[in-house]
Amino acid sequence: MTGESERTETFPLPDKTGKKAFPFSLACPSFVYPADYVDNVRHLAPFVDEIELLFFESRFTDSPPSPALVKELAQLARAGGISYNVHLPTDIFPGHRESAVRRKAVDVLANVIDRCAPLAPTTFTLHLMRDPSEPDLHRWQARAAESIQAVLANGYSSRRISVENLDDGFETTASVIVDLDLSICLDMGHLMARGADVAACYNRWEKRITAVHLHGVEGAQDHLPLNRLSPAHMQKVMGVLNRFSGVVSLELFSFEALNASLKHLLDHWLIMKRDASSRIPSSL
Repeated sequence: MTGESERTETFPLPDKTGKKAFPFSLACPSFVYPADYVDNVRHLAPFVDEIELLFFESRFTDSPPSPALVKELAQLARAGGISYNVHLPTDIFPGHRESAVRRKAVDVLANVIDRCAPLAPTTFTLHLMRDPSEPDLHRWQARAAESIQAVLANGYSSRRISVENLDDGFETTASVIVDLDLSICLDMGHLMARGADVAACYNRWEKRITAVHLHGVEGAQDHLPLNRLSPAHMQKVMGVLNRFSGVVSLELFSFEALNASLKHLLDHWLIMKRDASSRIPSSL
């Protein structure tokens, strides 16, 4: 970990800032630059409202983050006027048919949430992947719900955990989300990549959505710069964002992709607001 007083690397900065530019909180991942959490947060804090802290793989020594890292991230948040959300590890399987695998998932989730609690994250995003070796959907759902209940038993609010849509539009996870009163992270890129209706999915789950992941899509390929979206897709995205007040994370993993996406989003937002204003009759 890079210490507070140590010299950090220097990277290019975005051309435009999205900080306090929208009615929602704009976020980006903690790995835009090829550097550690601290360097990424230092460089990105002036340009966004929130950082999505990625802890994708539980096997690494910094997942969960060390108390020293959490302390430094908290200091950077105060200095930079930002908040955090946390993407929980994706290499765990809460609904797995083997009890040992499920116990490991519970332990990993509880550990990461405990370590990150001092950062007061707006949400903890969870990939709830179905066990391909279990053909019975209801059995998998029951096991997944039991594992998440075990995590919540540590005193966490169920609405602090947001389940992200992966290869479907919550078809496999809906019963778990509703029964446990969980929140939702709506990944619009994943929906568009599979040809799903973004607006319809948003309308169905609107009251549970605390976070949105946004990125460009071409065919089945996603996590591309936002300017790779078709005009039709971008129009639907803007229609949803115009109604949303939670966290929108530009989930891109390079400076070039984030820089292009931030500019694209700001340009379209200004155009949408200008067009809306032009339709309002002027007072006499």
